[in-house]
Amino acid sequence: MSFSCTPNHLTVIYRGSDIQEGEKEKVVRLAISLVMFKITAKFVDATNGGMRMAHRALTTYTRYAYYSLTDKKGRPSSKSGIRSSELYEPRYGLDHDCPEDFVLSQWSDNPVPYAIYRTIVAFYFSLMVFYTAFGGNLGWKIFIMLTYWSFYILTFCQILRAVNVWHYIALKRENKDVNAELRNTPRIKLQWLLHIITAGSAQIVTILFWTIAYDGSGYTLINLNSHGVNAVFVLVDMLVTRTPIRLLQSVYLGIYGTIYSLFTVLYFLAGGTSHQGHPYIYKPLNYGEKPGVAVAYIVVIAALVAPLIHSMIFFLYRFRVFIHRFLRTMDKRHSMTKVNN
Repeated sequence: MSFSCTPNHLTVIYRGSDIQEGEKEKVVRLAISLVMFKITAKFVDATNGGMRMAHRALTTYTRYAYYSLTDKKGRPSSKSGIRSSELYEPRYGLDHDCPEDFVLSQWSDNPVPYAIYRTIVAFYFSLMVFYTAFGGNLGWKIFIMLTYWSFYILTFCQILRAVNVWHYIALKRENKDVNAELRNTPRIKLQWLLHIITAGSAQIVTILFWTIAYDGSGYTLINLNSHGVNAVFVLVDMLVTRTPIRLLQSVYLGIYGTIYSLFTVLYFLAGGTSHQGHPYIYKPLNYGEKPGVAVAYIVVIAALVAPLIHSMIFFLYRFRVFIHRFLRTMDKRHSMTKVNN
């Protein structure tokens, strides 16, 4: 390549370089645009996939919720989505056709291991009741606190569940009709009612303590057990037991919360104080200085928090049943494959 020092030639060389640089810039811009387009396309595809998954999950949950309300099982078999000609009847009562659901584990029909598990749990919570009573500094005012209302009900529920399981074992050994002896008996209904209340109240107590009531005084065995172990146990136990949950049974948790709220009002009107001498049990429930705030807390917890917590418990119940049915289906397919081979 030759070079010339004439002004015109220099001008031509400059314009040629300028054209090459412009083309390179266009290529770079085009490449960046293509990369951004691919990234955007993948993002849109992933978003659509996530939306489809969320839609399927919501549809499945809604179907499970419907069948929990009507106490039916399975998938809809007609275009209307209703399996039979029976009228829609939401269920929130404590009547149940299978008493064995309250005395067996979801994962085994052998009641003995489950009875041992229930006995150990009942013993542990009973032991912690005595420890919190004599090892804490609340005195008799331990009975005015929602934490210990819920913890003592939880403990009594575990004792009752252990008794009912061992009673079931005794009936089986005597070859008695379990269905006739246990079906819809007051003791089974009480166990179910307490199970529903404690499943939700343990979560609410734990959330409220660590977000509102905790004063930064440190971690103790009593605090962790009454505002942590109880909540974790309820969630784990929900995956072990066979006890059913109905979505509308959240009404019982609401009634329980209403009873405690009325108690706090009456306690305040009677001039009661907390263990620290304050004219309220919990600071957010200071009816003397901020009655509006106290009422707002009660309404939000009763109308929003409690139903959400019960919905989570219901979801765990349906998840447990789904996994159990899935594993049973896989076992049947495996057995059929062995027979065919």
